[in-house]
Amino acid sequence: MSRLKKSKFKAAKLIEIADELRNPERGWYQIHTFVLSDDITMVDREYTLNNMDTIALLLIDISDYKNAPLDDEAIDKLRMIFSFFRDYRLGMIVRVVYDTNGRCMENEPSNEEQIIEHMTQVSRVLKEFESDIYICQGMLIGNWGEMHSSKFLSPSRLKRLSNAFREELKDTTFIAVRRPSYIRILFPQGEDLRQKEVGLFDDAIMASPTHLGTFGDLSSKETIREHSWKPNEEIEYVSRLCDNVPYGGEALWPNEPDSLDNVRASLKEIDKYFAVLHISYLNRIHDARFLDHLHSLTWKEKGPFRGLDGYEYVGRHLGYRFVVRKAVCSLLPNEDSILKWEIEIENVGFARSYFESSVYIEADDEFGERKKIDVSEWIDLTKIASRSKHKFTCMTEKLYGDVYLSATKASTKESVFFANKELGKNVDDSYIYLGYFKK
Repeated sequence: MSRLKKSKFKAAKLIEIADELRNPERGWYQIHTFVLSDDITMVDREYTLNNMDTIALLLIDISDYKNAPLDDEAIDKLRMIFSFFRDYRLGMIVRVVYDTNGRCMENEPSNEEQIIEHMTQVSRVLKEFESDIYICQGMLIGNWGEMHSSKFLSPSRLKRLSNAFREELKDTTFIAVRRPSYIRILFPQGEDLRQKEVGLFDDAIMASPTHLGTFGDLSSKETIREHSWKPNEEIEYVSRLCDNVPYGGEALWPNEPDSLDNVRASLKEIDKYFAVLHISYLNRIHDARFLDHLHSLTWKEKGPFRGLDGYEYVGRHLGYRFVVRKAVCSLLPNEDSILKWEIEIENVGFARSYFESSVYIEADDEFGERKKIDVSEWIDLTKIASRSKHKFTCMTEKLYGDVYLSATKASTKESVFFANKELGKNVDDSYIYLGYFKK
């Protein structure tokens, strides 16, 4: 009889919970606006933060520098702003803009060289905070930095700006552009859906079937690849693209009835729509009409979310949401001291986790010493697609007593919480209890 049978592992009953989880790089966000030429102070700004947010959008207006490089004072202000949000452990979505009033043609530089110089200057500061920068939205251009109405959006100009920005920010952060068609301009066919550096931001989600021009009116067969396609084709494209890169922005209420009315009317249909798009983050303030509508809806399906209002339901599913479904342990064949673990994890969120995680199993060794074993080599949370399960196999030394599983974002050590009921004792609540070895 093996030693494992003498010290049998008793798996815990793994119960899914509906609690809000404060996990990095996902969820609701608020916008924090700065005019870089103004006197900027961070005094008392902490009172504007929501303590459940893990991300924040920083809208940084540099319009007063449209004809000159950023000076040392402006660079120091950027560092001060980024330091504040880093200290409050908020992943930063950064949008540097020339326009905040819908008149980009008046406020943008007259030439690309000035834009590229600003990109280079901003990128150097972003690199200093790379572990805390989530996404850099836009190319500085367009009304409100949303990449529309600008004279710099021809394919050739967009490619030049993108190449410069991507080269500066390489391996630092995700970049996001405003339309799926821009991705097809920037990348050759095939590479566009494989790349993992440029995602999408969409500030008109569900405002109309085309998301107010984010998508087009013609099918891909009626127009060229670099133009916008009709909604059903673009949504299919976004679903494939944003399995690798983040997508998010603002959801808006329509000004008149349209073909999405049946989707908006049902929380179950909104859930499906957001899951297909793989939405990771949304503005918690705008559009109030859409958010109020979510509050009026209720999740009616069986499970832990039954009875939850739509705003709370959507918020809990933005991005990834991991649930441990099963943990099985056995002795490795022909070994007396190596355990083989099979751990099944489901992602019930709208999107993947896009960052590297560190995953640990913790218990006592044979001498009663607490052991925290890094199993990240075997358990890669980025492998779990949205609305799917993944079974991981990993090995550890022989363990005894209560066993726990935990995870962190590797670059910042922030906890990644699992949506399981906590049954453990005297441990940090980011750990979940897998079971115990009965001696």
